[in-house]
Amino acid sequence: MKKSVAATLIFILILASLANAVEWKSRMGGGLRGPLFSPMIKGNNYTGANSMEPFMMGLGTNLEVKYGLTNNIVLGLSGGYWYSYDDITAADDQSFKLCKDANASAKLKMIPLSLTGQFYFIPESNIQPYLLGGFGIDMAKYENLDSTGEFSSTDLNVKVGAGINFWVGESFTFDVGGRFSYLLSNMSNSYTGAIPTSLQGVAMDAADTRPFLAILEPGINLTYYFGGARDTDKDGIKDKFDQCPDTPLGAIVDEFGCPLDSDGDGIYDGIDHCVETPKGAFVDEIGCPLDSDQDIVPDGIDLCPDTPIGVAVDIYGCPLDEDKDGIPDFKDQQLDTPAGAIVDSLGIALDTDGDDVPDGLDKCPETREGVRTDEFGCPLAKPITEKIILNIKYASGSVEPDGGAKAVLDDIVERLQIYSGIKIEINGYTDALGSAKSNLKISQKRAEAIRDYLISKGIEADRLEARGYGEDENFFLAPNDTAEGRHKNRRIEIVPK
Repeated sequence: MKKSVAATLIFILILASLANAVEWKSRMGGGLRGPLFSPMIKGNNYTGANSMEPFMMGLGTNLEVKYGLTNNIVLGLSGGYWYSYDDITAADDQSFKLCKDANASAKLKMIPLSLTGQFYFIPESNIQPYLLGGFGIDMAKYENLDSTGEFSSTDLNVKVGAGINFWVGESFTFDVGGRFSYLLSNMSNSYTGAIPTSLQGVAMDAADTRPFLAILEPGINLTYYFGGARDTDKDGIKDKFDQCPDTPLGAIVDEFGCPLDSDGDGIYDGIDHCVETPKGAFVDEIGCPLDSDQDIVPDGIDLCPDTPIGVAVDIYGCPLDEDKDGIPDFKDQQLDTPAGAIVDSLGIALDTDGDDVPDGLDKCPETREGVRTDEFGCPLAKPITEKIILNIKYASGSVEPDGGAKAVLDDIVERLQIYSGIKIEINGYTDALGSAKSNLKISQKRAEAIRDYLISKGIEADRLEARGYGEDENFFLAPNDTAEGRHKNRRIEIVPK
């Protein structure tokens, strides 16, 4: 027998160790508790054959209903039926013999009612020690076996206890423990039939007149809890273990009960209809990206969220701008603007000085109109920094420059127009043929003719100084005894001042 009990306990312990701890909170259970109770702590020693003392260890069972207020505190309401016999041969104040009707003068029948609260330690464990406290009402009858006499009493008692609870599976518990009930007061009592001689004149409502004052209840409690452990948010993780107990219905959760959000859009997997939303995109209530301008680039990562519908965009949601001029192609009237050029609102390159080199690329943006420029927008003509010599072939009796000289003068005009700060001297020279007086006069006229030509082309007169030097030998470039030498000496010099 002992081996069977030990084996049963070991089996229960194994099951409990394999089970998961389940919460008590808001769960209702029903079960059985028993089978032993032991009257103890003597009240009065009776004389005579019907002493009714001591009572032996009785048998009985209780039906119990439990409800979890929290995961630690459980209320229990129970009622049952117990019975036992006294033992007139026993010498001790209480007997721990199992009850038998042999040697008995009285039978005890009892209906115990109780309301208790149990506090469970280690609620997260599947093996839980507990303490118990509460109150009970015992409705007892003492029957005289040798007569028709019977005494009934209803008593109020206080209960304390302790034990260990084992979870076996999700809905079943196995409880081993003990309870101790002590009489507080008599609520009512009565006699029927003949009163035993030993009880005549005895007030059974007084505590010290009772056969016993307390009851010890060692026992086993088997309870079944209905409905399974709570899972308030219905995510498959019991509230006891759920670290996120308010998960929206339908969301997929991890092992801690917290919802997963694979694409990080704030809408949980399971209720997210678009589970591959790009990071940073704004989504609607079902997790699908918003796209206000319908360009297939979601709001939140769309750098141009107001693009007109139908306009082609790049990966950032901005309209295409092939020439990178800041004007999108759908507005750009010049799609091949050079990189770096400044454009107007229509994407047309600006060219303030009209030299065909756009502003932004033009290194000389204020070149005068009509001036020839290089690829950088700067004039091809350079400033006059050195002496320019014109060997003009004059017609007989003429001081006007010939065609070749005019081509050079036109270039000088351009250079003077571009570089408006330059002033020049126009110096005329002759060879040694003829009189010095006539040579001086004609060199002056030739210099003035050049000056007049430049003025006619728009050059300011105060920038031009004409002077004739004639045949001044200090300025001859070559001997005058050869035609070639005389040609070199017969010249106009343009000299910057």
